[in-house]
Amino acid sequence: MNNNRHPRHPKGALTAFGALGTHLRAPWVTAWWSAALPGFGHMFVSSHLKGFILIAWEFLVNTQAHINMAIVLSFTGRFQDAEAVVDHRWLLLYAAVYVYAIWDSYSETIEQNKYYVLAEREDYPITPVKISALEFGYGKKRVPLLAIIWSLLTPGLGHLYSKKILEGFFIMACFIAVAYLAHFCEAIEASFLGEFNRAKLLVNYDWLLFIPSLYGYSAYASYVGVVELNKFYDAEQARFLRQEYMMKSKFIMPI
Repeated sequence: MNNNRHPRHPKGALTAFGALGTHLRAPWVTAWWSAALPGFGHMFVSSHLKGFILIAWEFLVNTQAHINMAIVLSFTGRFQDAEAVVDHRWLLLYAAVYVYAIWDSYSETIEQNKYYVLAEREDYPITPVKISALEFGYGKKRVPLLAIIWSLLTPGLGHLYSKKILEGFFIMACFIAVAYLAHFCEAIEASFLGEFNRAKLLVNYDWLLFIPSLYGYSAYASYVGVVELNKFYDAEQARFLRQEYMMKSKFIMPI
C-alpha cells in the first residue's frame, strides 16, 4: 500500500471536465480507430489536444480532396469518375498525416500500457469525488449498455453519460456540423417518405461518410469508458475497505 501524497504514476482522477484514467488497451484497436478517422485513436487514449487537431485536419483536407466522394464512386465501380473527382493538390497532403496518426496512436497505446503497469504497482488512492464551480464529479456504478444507446441516439451523449464532458461535447459538435453539411436529417426525412431518389440527390457524400465513424467511435468509446469507470469505482471501494477495516486490528465487526 502506497500512501505517498505525490505519486509518480496516478491511476486516474476526477476533474471539472470529467473522469480521466489509464487502463490497458489493445494497440491495434487504437490504430484501427485512427484509420477510421484520424484523431479518434488519440482521443481514445486521452490525448485530446492532438486528437482534436487531427480531426479538424481530417475534415478540412478530406473534404477539399473529395476523398469520401471518390470512395463512394469506387465502391460503385465508377473508377474513372473517382479519379476525376479527386483534387490531387490536397490528396498528397493527406497521406503522410494519415499514416502518422495510425502509427502515433499505436505507439502511444503501448507507452500508456507500460504506464498502467507502473501505476498499478504504485497503488496510489483514487479520489472518488471532485467538487468545483463547474461540475460535481463523483464515482458511481453506471450501465455500459446505456452508453451505447445514448450514443446511437446522438453521438457524444454516451460520453456525457460516462463523465467525459469535454470529449462528449466535442463529438456532439462534430456530429451536428457534419450532419448539417451532409444534409443528413433531410435525407432521412425523404427516405421515411419513400423519396429515395430525392434523398440521394440531397446528400453531400464528402461529409456523409464521416457519420458512420462518428456513430461507431462514440458507441464503442463510451461503452469502454463506462466499463473502466466502474472498475475504478470498485478499486477505490476495495482500497478503502482494506484500509479502514481489514488492516485495523481493533476493528470489531458488528453483528
